[in-house]
Amino acid sequence: MKVQVRAFANLRGFAPSGDGEFELTLAEGATVADLIAALRIPAAVEAVVLVNGRRADRPTALAAGDAVTLFPPMEGG
Repeated sequence: MKVQVRAFANLRGFAPSGDGEFELTLAEGATVADLIAALRIPAAVEAVVLVNGRRADRPTALAAGDAVTLFPPMEGG
């Protein structure tokens, strides 16, 4: 299945082409954790994940055509 991915800030560096927007092919039944593993994002790198505009955790199942957004946690005040 294919999902659309948008990566921001330091997470762009894990994109296959270095571009912040790309399509990624994953196995049927893949989860957010599988997507993160496919992009080889180390466990030490924190990422906020949205699937179709809603916050998602690593066990969240993905479906073909989902839009996944990855960005670093926001800090400050």
